[in-house]
Amino acid sequence: MEEKQGESQIRESFAGANIFLTGGTGFLGKLLIEKLLRCCPELNKIYLLVRKKKNKDPQTRLKEQFDDVLYETLHIDQPDFIKKVEILEGEMDSENLGLTDQDWLRVCDKVNFILHGAATVRFDETLNKAVRINTRGTKEMLTLARCCKYLKAFVYISTAYCNLPQQPIEEKFYDFPLTSDLLIDVVERLDSKTVDDITPGLIGAYPNTYCFTKAAAENHLLKHSQGLPVAILRPSVVISTAKGPIPLGWIDNIYGPTGISVGASVGIIRIIKCNPDAVANFVPADFVANACIAVAWKTARQHKKTSERKLEDSEGPKDEETKADEVPRVYNYVCGDENLMTIRTFMNYAHKHGFTMAPSKAVWCYMLFLINNALLFKTLNILLHWIPAYVCDGVAVMIGKKPMLKKVYSTMDKWNQFNEIFVSQTWKMRNSNTVELFKELNETDRHIFDFDISALDWDSYMYNYMMGLRLFLIKEPKETIPRGIKKQYLLIIANYIVMTIYAIALFWFVKFLGGGMIKLMYKILS
Repeated sequence: MEEKQGESQIRESFAGANIFLTGGTGFLGKLLIEKLLRCCPELNKIYLLVRKKKNKDPQTRLKEQFDDVLYETLHIDQPDFIKKVEILEGEMDSENLGLTDQDWLRVCDKVNFILHGAATVRFDETLNKAVRINTRGTKEMLTLARCCKYLKAFVYISTAYCNLPQQPIEEKFYDFPLTSDLLIDVVERLDSKTVDDITPGLIGAYPNTYCFTKAAAENHLLKHSQGLPVAILRPSVVISTAKGPIPLGWIDNIYGPTGISVGASVGIIRIIKCNPDAVANFVPADFVANACIAVAWKTARQHKKTSERKLEDSEGPKDEETKADEVPRVYNYVCGDENLMTIRTFMNYAHKHGFTMAPSKAVWCYMLFLINNALLFKTLNILLHWIPAYVCDGVAVMIGKKPMLKKVYSTMDKWNQFNEIFVSQTWKMRNSNTVELFKELNETDRHIFDFDISALDWDSYMYNYMMGLRLFLIKEPKETIPRGIKKQYLLIIANYIVMTIYAIALFWFVKFLGGGMIKLMYKILS
């Protein structure tokens, strides 16, 4: 049948549908909710799995979330949109997701699409907790999906780095060192201390418990999703929005490169350990949300075709195409080879645009060094971070203020420790399934649900990105830009003066120390 190029196929697919979403209070989840409600206005209901909170009822929490600037357009176009969202209280690490029997049955009877994005994303999370949330939680989600009477698609939001020991990372499943069921069983049977002790041996070449448990979750979907319309979306590093729903880059967290950019903008972070020429596989959050919705549409469409083919071939053996459709399709949402940008280029853009909108809250001028040599990094880390930290925190204590820099740089050292593997080299990732998916969309959906990263202008994007950091994270309005730029010039002059004094003092210290060492050696030898 010829498809209508002028109408949104995705919007039609979600018309009248009920969606069950996990991770809806997180960064990507908020964008998914906004996009679905705004661009698929005929959908019936979005059910959100949300942790219980003693001091806030569900409606209060919903109101607080939807007061964000992210939802301004929705408030104007669909003032009653909140009626389409319903909270189901539960826990990812609990049996049956912590849902009441009534809520469990409601999902089973009504839900058509499941978008599973909830996870603990901390790289230093204990294996015990990471398994319970990331792996066993996905197991519980799949159990729920199998009970859903009218399920059209189940999309699991994984990560492009869950198979990091592999190179290149393709859109396929990889062998996992043990089954997901065995991993869950081991963690549940052993006490926390024992699990902590055996964690290094269990995760092996995986960089952290996050990547390891996400890979385990993928393994579970491969082994146990037969007959269900399951797909996996693997985004790389998700940063601020590129095109919507507001003009500037919206973001509400300081994870990864965003934290570095904010720290450098206010003059606190001056050095990071990385390979400047490695590819910065950063992807805009709204593109990831659009890709997730498109994957759900494609999965539902493919499942319908497969079901029809099964009915036609019910009396005969499965053909190869049917067997292939029963394996969940994987979509790597990454830069691929179409529009690559290095870490150096990313930081140059950040500096270029950041200076034109310098924050007036800056405590020092922008000066970020990207260092790949371990010895040089350790030396500069002491000189540019730790010595100033002890001096400034010492002064803060003397004048009765709270010291903060030592805590900041301790966090930075931890960041360098856990992120070095991601920024020390270029990780090759294939994305042909994702590219083909975008080509399958008609012109209307390519416009509404755009996720074509090959056409993204990084220079323009980085302007909006830096402005978004200023507005939404540093919390400075545009009106303070002139004051911020003026202050930046003064801080640059101050930096030259301080660095000159610092260099002279360091020179005399080394000279004194070196002279003392020579005299000491002379006395010992004589």
